[in-house]
Amino acid sequence: MIELKYGTRKVISFRGAKKVVGGLSDQNKIAVLLYISKEFSNVGREEDLFDKLITLCKEIFECNNTTLRLWDGELLVPVKYTIETIPPRRNLKPEEGYSGECFTSKKPLIIPDLKNTPQYLDNDETTSSVICVPISHKDELLGTISVESDTAFFYKEDDLEILEALGAQLALALTGVRLIEGLMTARAREAAILTQLEWDLKMGRNVQSQILQNSIPPWNGIYFGTHYEPMVEVSGDYFDVVKQGNTMTAIVVDVSGHGIPAALVTMAIHFHFQRCVIQGLGLAEIMEQMGESLKPQLPESTYFTAFIVRIYHDYSFSYVNGGHQKMIHFKKDKTVEELDTIGVPLGILDVKKSDYEEKFGVMNPGDYLMMFTDGFTEQKDKMFEQYGGERLINSFYSNQENLLKEKNLGNLFVKDLVKQIHLEWKEFKSGQSNNDDLAMLLLQCNISIEDALPLYRSAKLSASKKNNSDAYNLALKAYQIDPSLKDNLLFLGKMYYNDGNYSESVKFIDEYIKTSGEDTAIIHYLHGKALFNCEKYPESKRVLKKSLSCDHTFTKSSLLLAKCYLKENAIPKAIKTLQQGIKSTPGNDVLKSSLKKLEGINITRVETIESEILLAEN
Repeated sequence: MIELKYGTRKVISFRGAKKVVGGLSDQNKIAVLLYISKEFSNVGREEDLFDKLITLCKEIFECNNTTLRLWDGELLVPVKYTIETIPPRRNLKPEEGYSGECFTSKKPLIIPDLKNTPQYLDNDETTSSVICVPISHKDELLGTISVESDTAFFYKEDDLEILEALGAQLALALTGVRLIEGLMTARAREAAILTQLEWDLKMGRNVQSQILQNSIPPWNGIYFGTHYEPMVEVSGDYFDVVKQGNTMTAIVVDVSGHGIPAALVTMAIHFHFQRCVIQGLGLAEIMEQMGESLKPQLPESTYFTAFIVRIYHDYSFSYVNGGHQKMIHFKKDKTVEELDTIGVPLGILDVKKSDYEEKFGVMNPGDYLMMFTDGFTEQKDKMFEQYGGERLINSFYSNQENLLKEKNLGNLFVKDLVKQIHLEWKEFKSGQSNNDDLAMLLLQCNISIEDALPLYRSAKLSASKKNNSDAYNLALKAYQIDPSLKDNLLFLGKMYYNDGNYSESVKFIDEYIKTSGEDTAIIHYLHGKALFNCEKYPESKRVLKKSLSCDHTFTKSSLLLAKCYLKENAIPKAIKTLQQGIKSTPGNDVLKSSLKKLEGINITRVETIESEILLAEN
């Protein structure tokens, strides 16, 4: 049974609306995902896997019924469910019922009350609330999972999110049990067993690849090169990069073992690492949290090593090692430093943040940081000689020099450098099979920022002296040299906005958000305001809602969102927006005044009220 403590959910009426009380909390979510991974990794037969799915859904979602349907090429066939229904379940055509709609659209579906969607109801149907997700990978739909309750409004978007994760892990686990059983199901394609198993593993890789960033956009002059290569399609190696405006945090992980069980663990690590970084935890705290949460959920004898580095806006960095390979710092002056700290692997012992040492360094223009798994250094050739760390360092420098000569440039693309290092590594092993999974993350501090940063600083100085023409010229030159400098992008976005060139402002603020990774109420508000002045009201509404999701008390976003609705003559939605803002900040007189003026408004006064709201927002 699942060892999570939460109250039984209920549906209540609150101010005329249905509200769910109880159920999974945010604190439960990671534990639930880890529990799912552990349970699926211990199943060896397909029928047992389907039984486990039904049990998990009952425990997690407190449902009256769960239905697993698999696609046989023509129909969605119910292969497993909690109880038989009245009327009995039947095979469905695509687009038939809520399962058919979910399957055809390839999108998750939540229906709070089936009475409002009679097209999905059969005669004598008792189900009232449904969440349904497709089981799929990139090019192939396998079926659907629907979780059903006899109580209307029983499920929330949080439940749908957990069910989506459950569906993704079911796809991987199904691959594993097919491999163990060594046969295909009755609905599988007519093919040789070996071909089918290889296809299944490729499906597993497609699922795992959704959490791996093979192409990472640059951040503030830091560029990324990556290589990922599993032994058997799926891997226990993992890397990730999380950007948060003024910081960028990267991790490389190596899970013990190979194949499906190790791949399932990497998915759990991914969700937990992202959550810890978004919460603003320090590097040693992230290690502690991952160890505390993951150790009880890991399959027996499974552990993992991890190296985490965080780079700050001034190019200083901090790092922590949890029993992983040392990170290599290649400096512009051709010196090399292997960076390491005190720390143990995760999953073996109970750990605390005090068990991990944090050290610091600085990246200068032209420097590189290399993070990798031991599959590179421990690979052997035909003579059983290991590749080793020294060869890896020499390979970096020789390929860097060759690429610079070949391109005749003062700088090079870090992706090209990783590619050449891997090619040289392949030549060394001389056709030998890989000994282990491979993962590499190479970070480059662009040497061109030596030229770009002074231009940006001069542009700011010119702007402070009201010499906007020079400020634009200098900032645009800096942008041409390195378009990833986040402060320069934001500077240009604000300059163009202040000069009334809103379309250019939108361009640079949008680039800033994508490059920096900043996800705050103020930056989305600035973006939404520029879009509003471009008269792009649907786009403005979308980003203003992002702003309010970051901080629901942010008054300026509530006021501007209300004004967007007024521009579309959607007065009820404008009123509702202001009402929601007042609920979040009951003492806000600006919102109260705007709402009072808006309630009872007639069409002829819309423009007047818009102007008053704009003044209040400013």
